[in-house]
Amino acid sequence: MLNGLKKSLIMLLFFPLLACAEQGAVYEEGKHYKKLAKPVATDNANKVEVVELFWYGCPHCYLLEPLVNKWASNLPPHVDFKRMPAVMARHWEVHGRAYYATQILGVVEQVHEKLFDAMHKRGQKIVDQESLADFYAGQGVDKAEFNKTFNSFLVSSRVQQAKTRQRGYQATGVPAVVVNGKYLIATTMKAGTKGLFDVVDFLVEKERQTLN
Repeated sequence: MLNGLKKSLIMLLFFPLLACAEQGAVYEEGKHYKKLAKPVATDNANKVEVVELFWYGCPHCYLLEPLVNKWASNLPPHVDFKRMPAVMARHWEVHGRAYYATQILGVVEQVHEKLFDAMHKRGQKIVDQESLADFYAGQGVDKAEFNKTFNSFLVSSRVQQAKTRQRGYQATGVPAVVVNGKYLIATTMKAGTKGLFDVVDFLVEKERQTLN
């Protein structure tokens, strides 16, 4: 009986240590996230920046959207969340320009999910400026204003800035999330799609502790 009691006490002492060890190993660099060799500057040093990289033509980005929206619906004040269209390929740039045009026009929240639905739920082919202008016109966006903004210097500048930052992120595909310009998390990593934002939260907390 004494031996049994000793075993029980040892296990009680051992399990918390094991649990702590497991918690520390839940999210591992190189498996669940990638630490960038050179951090990319964020827009606000007083907050933890979280950037979602997406492309409207990506079915995996479409499937991730409900999780993005759920996570972003209840952000703490120290988190600065941004969507960033991926412009890693020439044929992706047209959708990047469209996103920034609707952002400048103040209608991005009105049309963002609807464009995803149109392309992936209804199979509409919206792949150039003309088809984008027609689609947005159907959502109540002034067609002439969209076309003017789409071709504007301001949109070109934002696309160029996105390209520069994405090179710094070392992103090679989407969907992906970058935390505070330091960590890249992709759905192809160990946590997958369902666990992606658990890793994001882990890294956000890690970075929160470094804020002033």
